[in-house]
Amino acid sequence: MNRLLKASVCLVLLAPHTANADELIYLPDAKGIELFKGAELEAQYFALASALDSEHILTFCGPATIAAVMNSLGGPRLVSQRLYPWPFFTQENIFTAENEKVKPYPMVEHEGLVLSQLAQFFTNLGATAEFKHADTFDANTLRDTVKAVLADPSKRLVINYSRRPIGQNGDGHISPVAAYDADSDRVLVLDVAKYKYPPVWLTIADLYKGMATTDTGSNAMRGFVVVSK
Repeated sequence: MNRLLKASVCLVLLAPHTANADELIYLPDAKGIELFKGAELEAQYFALASALDSEHILTFCGPATIAAVMNSLGGPRLVSQRLYPWPFFTQENIFTAENEKVKPYPMVEHEGLVLSQLAQFFTNLGATAEFKHADTFDANTLRDTVKAVLADPSKRLVINYSRRPIGQNGDGHISPVAAYDADSDRVLVLDVAKYKYPPVWLTIADLYKGMATTDTGSNAMRGFVVVSK
């Protein structure tokens, strides 16, 4: 298997990993619905879920997340030739001339985006993006960030994590966070690989485990991006 594809892409593995994480609770399940009903910070779910499209190919978790987040923020949108005259961010038109310089479409098709490239794509599309690698913060800081971002309608939280520590199939992945439940200390991750997994409630501890892994595409730890308009 190509080493680059192991890096930051949403890669399907043939055998499931043993879960080292707490129970995975998926949104469509009874427990998932109950958590959502009791969540203190859930308002961003509606804007993000309305804009969320499944990644078109296995390496496009980054572009799918970028398009959904940018559409959900409600700012000016790009006009897509296929959707003309309606402005809408898509997994194709986010590859502007500036973003092609960061990483061309064919290379993203081949190996996905790493954290710094993800943030730069957002910046080039007119948003403000601040990224942090997991070796610069701890689980408590992650929790505080989740709460602060989800309480601000002008911001979004994008996470870059490995599926392996949470017991899902695959490795490096990117998706937006849409809600937080304080009683269970869980965040709702809107998985853009919708053909694989529905939205999942992860504990802060498990999410941090997934972030505190090395992305071999950058030789740096994964982490998060705070995006604001």
